[in-house]
Amino acid sequence: MDKINVTDIADQLAEDGEMETEAMRAVSFSLQVMRFEPGDQDPMHAHAEEEIYRIDMGEATLVTDDESVEVEPGDVVHLRPGTDHQFTDFEGEFVVTVMYAPAEGSQAT
Repeated sequence: MDKINVTDIADQLAEDGEMETEAMRAVSFSLQVMRFEPGDQDPMHAHAEEEIYRIDMGEATLVTDDESVEVEPGDVVHLRPGTDHQFTDFEGEFVVTVMYAPAEGSQAT
């Protein structure tokens, strides 16, 4: 069994001045914790894997090529492989946990 605490990881990211870290990895998935503050930039990008985002803290807007949605704690969003996306308009500290399936970087782009 593997267990993490997203709050502890987000606190460590803040202390280290980092925006993201991989928290778990297996062949079938990887889990990343990301932390943003107002004014941070998340450039438009895509991944070759399925992505599931769970919003842990703060509010932001998730933008794709054809839509945008405001997200807040408790929201879960699924993006299909190859979907261009970015988070914008961070309100306060914004923490999100993202699961890639299969593991991030394991699929050709």
